[in-house]
Amino acid sequence: INCPVNKFVDEIPKSTSTTATTASTVNVSAYWSFDNTAADSYGVYNGQLINSPSYASSSSVPYVGHGQALYFNSASSQSVLVSTPFFNLSYTSFTIEAWIYYSTSTSDRGIFGQCQCSTCANQCLYLIMRNNRLYVDFISNYLSGSTAISTTYWYHIAFVYNYETRQQILYLNGVQDAIKSNAQPYQGQNGSINIGSSRAYSTTYYYQNYIDNVALTTRAKSSVEILRDASLMAYYSFDLPNPTVDNGPNGLDGTSNNIVTASGRVNEAMRFLGSSSSYFRAYGFYQISNGVVNGKPFSIAMWVNPSSVNNIAIIQMFWSLSSTSNCDTLLGISSSNSLTG
Repeated sequence: INCPVNKFVDEIPKSTSTTATTASTVNVSAYWSFDNTAADSYGVYNGQLINSPSYASSSSVPYVGHGQALYFNSASSQSVLVSTPFFNLSYTSFTIEAWIYYSTSTSDRGIFGQCQCSTCANQCLYLIMRNNRLYVDFISNYLSGSTAISTTYWYHIAFVYNYETRQQILYLNGVQDAIKSNAQPYQGQNGSINIGSSRAYSTTYYYQNYIDNVALTTRAKSSVEILRDASLMAYYSFDLPNPTVDNGPNGLDGTSNNIVTASGRVNEAMRFLGSSSSYFRAYGFYQISNGVVNGKPFSIAMWVNPSSVNNIAIIQMFWSLSSTSNCDTLLGISSSNSLTG
């Protein structure tokens, strides 16, 4: 960091989350990061690329996070197949989450599916884009989103089925987009998972463009958890034993240099020593530059205890990993002792 800093910095506040189990099963989860692999991060529900969808760098298609996203070409019938072991979603709560980079279309586009019988009520799950809106169906048991989405943006999407309350809920960017009560549970007892395609009746719908970070779990996530997953870029508590680890949903772990761990506002804090060699750094915040340049909203929050209040840069954004000068100061304290950004 170019501007000298001599202060304590402590954590960005985070949302709390809850965990729960349904009456019928323990929680089972899978996570496909698509960081140059179709494997499940837990090593159980590993995927297979069908018709060669390709990996694209996150930095070339700006998104919050490291690694890659998976590009699907609908004309080539591309998808990811998870055939074994069977992931049982029947008669239970579950949550599906993903990041999508969508191309508007008059055709239905499949995002996620699992199907035992493509014509049987409640035995075929498909999550698709229909009329550029989210749409989910178990066969004769559907919910349609209310918000049409655009191209050239990443969207966080989520579908929750709550077995206890018999509700289907669609979320777009962490905000509830549609809800249905008295929805019968999904009842498919077998069938592979498909990502980037969905089958219903006699038709298979294929996705066009990018999908990333697909998460599946057999519990109904709360609205607070969904909002956190959709909107929290990173959370650094600066607490021991791993003060540089990102405790948010994207795993954007940082590095530090020439800092001291001190007592903080909450647990521990980092103390910076007022020189350009004393800093904490993390990368992967590609959407921040979009916000700065293109007027997208974002927020930063932290606790600070400055020992000096004269021309301090607290947070700076560098435009490349190798850059030491081409940067914007997102948060600082000016010579008049006021916050600047």
